[in-house]
Amino acid sequence: MDWSLKRFIFALVMLILQRNGDLLVDGGDTLSLGVSLREKQTIISNNGTFELGFFSPNGTSKWYVGIWYAQISVKTIVWVANRETPIKHMPGVLTLSTFGYLIISDLQGKAVWSSNSTQQAKASRASILDTGNFVLLGSKNTSEIVWESFANPTDHLLPTMKFWKGLKLISWKSSVDPAPGPFIHQMDPSPGKNSFLLQYKNGVSYYSTGEWNGKYYATIAPGLSSTLYQQELVVFSPTRMYYMYSYTPNADSTVVMKEIFHENGELSRYSWANNNWNLIDSAPKSSCGVYGVCGAYGVCFTQENIQLCECVQGFQPRDSNSWRSQEWWLTGCVRRTPLNCSAINGSRSDDTDGFLQISNITLSDEEGDQYGQDSSLLECKTACLNNCSCTAFAFTNSIPGVCKLWFSDLLGLKATSSTGLPLFIRLAASDVPQSSPNTGRRSRIVAFSISISVGVAVLCTLFAWFIQLRRGRLLGKVEYSDTTISLRTFTCNELKTATNNFTHMLGKGAFGSVFKGTLPDVTLVAVKKLEGPAQSEKQFRAEISTIGNIQHLNLVRLRGFCVEGSQRMLVYDYMQNGSLDSFLSRKSKEADRLLDWKTRFGIALGTARALAYLHEGCRDRIIHCDIKPENILLDADFSPKIGDFGLAKLVGRDFSAVLTTTRGTRGYLAPEWICGLPITVKADVYSFGMTLLEIISGRRNIDLSVPESQYFPTWAATEIQKGNIMGIVDEKIAGKADVEEVRRAAVVSIQCIQEDENRRPSMSQVVRMLEGISDGDVEL
Repeated sequence: MDWSLKRFIFALVMLILQRNGDLLVDGGDTLSLGVSLREKQTIISNNGTFELGFFSPNGTSKWYVGIWYAQISVKTIVWVANRETPIKHMPGVLTLSTFGYLIISDLQGKAVWSSNSTQQAKASRASILDTGNFVLLGSKNTSEIVWESFANPTDHLLPTMKFWKGLKLISWKSSVDPAPGPFIHQMDPSPGKNSFLLQYKNGVSYYSTGEWNGKYYATIAPGLSSTLYQQELVVFSPTRMYYMYSYTPNADSTVVMKEIFHENGELSRYSWANNNWNLIDSAPKSSCGVYGVCGAYGVCFTQENIQLCECVQGFQPRDSNSWRSQEWWLTGCVRRTPLNCSAINGSRSDDTDGFLQISNITLSDEEGDQYGQDSSLLECKTACLNNCSCTAFAFTNSIPGVCKLWFSDLLGLKATSSTGLPLFIRLAASDVPQSSPNTGRRSRIVAFSISISVGVAVLCTLFAWFIQLRRGRLLGKVEYSDTTISLRTFTCNELKTATNNFTHMLGKGAFGSVFKGTLPDVTLVAVKKLEGPAQSEKQFRAEISTIGNIQHLNLVRLRGFCVEGSQRMLVYDYMQNGSLDSFLSRKSKEADRLLDWKTRFGIALGTARALAYLHEGCRDRIIHCDIKPENILLDADFSPKIGDFGLAKLVGRDFSAVLTTTRGTRGYLAPEWICGLPITVKADVYSFGMTLLEIISGRRNIDLSVPESQYFPTWAATEIQKGNIMGIVDEKIAGKADVEEVRRAAVVSIQCIQEDENRRPSMSQVVRMLEGISDGDVEL
């Protein structure tokens, strides 16, 4: 039976039941005995904050019963009932049965979830409270809560929710799969302990809040005024206690609070303000602090490496698309070649498995099984080789020596700068690095000859390097994704001299400051000095791997870089007129300098051409991820140059989307990005549309001077659709603007900011529409 027929039968049954009075939804915030919810029916808390009903994560065909914020534009799911047993293809029915418990059933009437397993007594009705708690109230005592969603949480901790010792928050499996993931957040189960732990599914704890100090957990700063944000720990006994936080906003505030345990193992606190979730604090502070963040056989690096995770030698990513995104590493690595496991009592053949020795990697406190004491390295190796389940071994060179064996995939590998206890990882024979077998006189002669040759080559290289350095033409080569990028390398002293000890600051952003500088040949440059070792390294890599390898008239030119110790600096061409933001911001000194329509239209068209090149003209698609006026720089002729590629993502031609947990700038984020879905180049199209509206109007898209009921982009789109296009143009230039160009730009802008990414035009289409080549595409 196909699904169209099933849907028809289901609709017919629902109609019959409804006419018979057997299936009537009360509405409001309550379900009575025998009453059901089905597709598109919801109940809403009395204050209108929370809503309960069926939902399907974007891009999936699975349906769940969940709770979300009713009045927030970004659909934020805070609780899921049947997270392990979704209904496929279409919603089912949620019923408060006549037996007094909740049942979720599919189309055939098969129950997929029930509250009966954890419910204390029979219920008389179900209500969603103003706190977001979904409760069943008793039949004998109607004020008694016999079951509640707060006692069966998923991944969210809401204000006033009592987080009892013994309860757990379990991460989603992915951003579109509510099934339980590998990370657990709970209070330390040991009697008398009240610290909260972040744990991997195998019980390994990778973060602790520390003990309660009487007012708060010291390692998680509230980030808010203590008069508005309160925390409390209520202790009844060493094994019975709960933690709760609450937030009391000012009378004129609409701020909403939440804590979420993300699918990547990070615990974060957010506030909702200005139409966006704003991060207040998170733990752990470093991505490598999350246990198993790189998956099996993935090694987590800090700022010394090109990317956060890399596979151990002899392994490759299990999901190359996930790793290409440089944001989602949990899929881990798999062996390039399957193990042979042919050793018997230590005997070997040419295809017998071998071992890779690594000594600069730690194993995140996961202990192997102790094989025995007073053994030798050879005995330890043989013991692992003779057991097909053994994946690695380590030998402590102590007295007595201790042999440890591992029998599962290795998780929590971290790179270290120091040499620690060697770890031997099992590999297929063909993947084991082979040392040279040369022996005897001939080998010594060859080795000596090679040594002499290498010595001469090193001396020649050093001499050439010295000459190039003296001439100021030293080029550094950065390898990324099989691409070699040639850029000039600068020393810290060179850039310190060029910027007069970093005295003339041009601007400051989230990841560093930009200073004006002058090179010895009198060339003006802008030097970005990145700050914060973990984040700055990520931005540095992104800039080098994108803008460092391409050139375009409307892209800022990266001249070179500096890498010394923890210092990371990037050197760009200097833009005499700064950023477009300075001409749009009312607080800027440049705001009084008027940009006429011809200049604005040229900025819009040049920016569109640059984005079209990034999306379609490069070997790998480049998604900029942060298009906004602050990142559109203007040269002496007001020609636009897109800059700041610190959030940019490379997408191979074989892929169309990339998953990223990094967040851009509120007001410019596409809806699919806010929802945590993989993003495409259409995310840049959305940001460009918002920026284009600002260029036309001279106003920021988040304009606090506009009443909340008149959110500027919505108001502008409405005016455009009504035909009042000139009404949104900056009044200072409206009388001299080209009406036809304004029309094309205005209509393009609202096409770009459509919620459905599939309906947004590509940037090459945008260019043609702005140029008037494809006029038919800009009809309303």
